[in-house]
Amino acid sequence: MTIFEKVAALNLPVGHYVVIGGGPLAAHTIRESHDIDLLVTAELYEKLKAAGWKEEDWPEGGQYVCYGDIEADTEWSYGSYNPKPEELIKNAEIINGIPFAPLQEVLQWKQAFGRPKDLADIKLIEAYLLRSN
Repeated sequence: MTIFEKVAALNLPVGHYVVIGGGPLAAHTIRESHDIDLLVTAELYEKLKAAGWKEEDWPEGGQYVCYGDIEADTEWSYGSYNPKPEELIKNAEIINGIPFAPLQEVLQWKQAFGRPKDLADIKLIEAYLLRSN
């Protein structure tokens, strides 16, 4: 099942979420992503929690809800990268009917977070963006 099919199967309301993390890389066929990370509105977060998604604690603080290999949060900030969630949702790049965070936003988040896997993704994103221009 593709990332598009997995997200579409959730039947989430457009305008209330955006796929973040590795999902946009998978959507652009930069690399595969084995889980799905979502940035959602507070309203959708509460609906997911009420629908049985399990609430968990982030090691850095804060909470998220998860269902299988899907995680949803109302924030997507780290260090110097502090975007407004409503702006990310509003400015999502629609690919095959699914809203994804633009690659430039993913790049900024990964630069701020800086884990080894993020550094590898930064190189992949930058190479992709160079080829696309």
